[in-house]
Amino acid sequence: MPGLMRHHRCGVAGLLHSRRWYRLLVCVLAFLPLGSFAQLLDSIHLFMQEEPRIVVKLDTRGSFISNEPISMYGVKVGWEHAKRFQYGFGYSVLLKPVHRQRQVFEAGAYRMADSRLRMGHVSAYAEYAFYQRGHWEVRIPVQVGVGHGSVVYEDLTGETRKWQKTWFFLYEPGMTVQYRFLTYFAVHAGFGYRLVFRTSASLGEQLTAPIYMAGLRLFTSDILRDMKK
Repeated sequence: MPGLMRHHRCGVAGLLHSRRWYRLLVCVLAFLPLGSFAQLLDSIHLFMQEEPRIVVKLDTRGSFISNEPISMYGVKVGWEHAKRFQYGFGYSVLLKPVHRQRQVFEAGAYRMADSRLRMGHVSAYAEYAFYQRGHWEVRIPVQVGVGHGSVVYEDLTGETRKWQKTWFFLYEPGMTVQYRFLTYFAVHAGFGYRLVFRTSASLGEQLTAPIYMAGLRLFTSDILRDMKK
């Protein structure tokens, strides 16, 4: 999970915020799935002939807002065919608000106030496992969503006021690598890019940024299946 990588964040942030790295990442994620598009569609169509199973999983990922490391937490519910193609819906929120000192106008004068950025989004997602060999698996996850963000602060009376708010659209392509060990466990890591398009005013933050994922997975569906035997 992103918390496990906290002591690496400074080095990761410096690497991920290289312009050349940005361009390379976007190009790879944009064109890698298009290398054999016809075969991809044929494979997905073949996998979808298999009976689907319901998938429920926690979704954790790290990213950056205005160069500050943040964590997004959520849940996804979907269907999976032949353990290769998965799709569904999810909801994610910013784990901790991003604090900033901002200038606000109140009682006829300007003052500096501690503000908090809050953000969440719903999304539709799809994942394709294009490589499965032994304990290894490589997937291409993509999600498209709509969300809402707001910046709030406390006024002089202690009430919460909104400094700014907006709706936004996001697009997140990525790639993950997983190694499964024992029977019900796996470790995974991945990277991607979050593109955010605002529909109205700015929140005063840079929301478009790289994303990264790492952690331990427990296959609860396999456990329940084996318990029923």
